[in-house]
Amino acid sequence: MSRRQSAPSTITSRNPIRISVRAVVLSKGRVLVQKGSEDPSGCYAFIGGGFEVGDTFASRLEREFEEETNARVVTCRYLFVVEDRNRANGMLLQGVDHFFEVMLDREDVRSREGHLSQHWLPVATLQDYDLRPWIVRDVIARNQQNAVRHLVVPLDGAQLGTGVGAA
Repeated sequence: MSRRQSAPSTITSRNPIRISVRAVVLSKGRVLVQKGSEDPSGCYAFIGGGFEVGDTFASRLEREFEEETNARVVTCRYLFVVEDRNRANGMLLQGVDHFFEVMLDREDVRSREGHLSQHWLPVATLQDYDLRPWIVRDVIARNQQNAVRHLVVPLDGAQLGTGVGAA
């Protein structure tokens, strides 16, 4: 078998890297996040979704807000990238999340999907919330989102201390 013929099986046997886009929506000292409705003890997350063939980063963010909320994206500006690695069931999972500062057409954001609810969390006490990834939560809590370009989550997923973790 030629090298060319064996390449697809080699590529498909590797674990794929998940690429996604996430929104940082700030207004009046608060950040907009979402949470699964089925698990009250679950963590908060930044709104966004997986990148798909044919998307641009902006079009994916626009589509995620249109699908999941009653809000529309007015502007989006690239902030930084986050490399995230963790283990699940003995398998290494890796993701690359691109974060954008997003402005919406409204502040009374409501969910269009029953399994999600959106929440405005106060930036002043953001570190009191289980908002993931923690490294991004901490950067926003310290108002450093415009000062970093590349963040790396530790492999063990441990919460970072006072260091930004920027590369």
